[in-house]
Amino acid sequence: MEKRSTRHAATKKKQRQIIQAALACFTENGYSETRIADICHRSNANTGSLYHHFKSKELLAAQVYLEGIQDYQTGFLDILQKQEKAREGIFALIKYHLKWVENNPDWARFLLQKRHAEFMGATADEFSSLNKVFMKVCATWFGRHIESGILRPLPKELYISILLGPCQEYSRMLVSGVITKPGISRAANALGLAAWRALCLES
Repeated sequence: MEKRSTRHAATKKKQRQIIQAALACFTENGYSETRIADICHRSNANTGSLYHHFKSKELLAAQVYLEGIQDYQTGFLDILQKQEKAREGIFALIKYHLKWVENNPDWARFLLQKRHAEFMGATADEFSSLNKVFMKVCATWFGRHIESGILRPLPKELYISILLGPCQEYSRMLVSGVITKPGISRAANALGLAAWRALCLES
């Protein structure tokens, strides 16, 4: 049992190394121009090892996307579940989003650019499962504050759209270089206030 656990940990570590190397190559060279040989060199993996973990460049790119989504959503839900009050929660989530983009610009750029790429079709079920869990937890948190009369009663899909829609646009400008001197704290406060006014029942 211990040997199996050790092998599993080693496999996950190698997969993570390949994913990180692929992300770096996609960022530097572009997805289309990146060769498997580039990713192997960057990850110190031979071709056979890479194809053992990922059957094609397309499936590897899809896994890079899913890994980024999972990293983002895990942190987001961790912040969300620690927030007892609606206002503080909304501000905390927007700050988390912007800080994640600032700390993970390559991943953020890849997620923003590749959502509808052809290679995503192979992982549609996994992507859908991640989003279902994410939305369920979010709906529970927002629902609690709707029932208490703090937040407006809206169709459930609108809460995340109102909360993160402006953040997504700011993120696009940030990772594309339109914003050259980002003020994350100032942006988080302004966007947080806008979201609060849109969602709070008494605003």
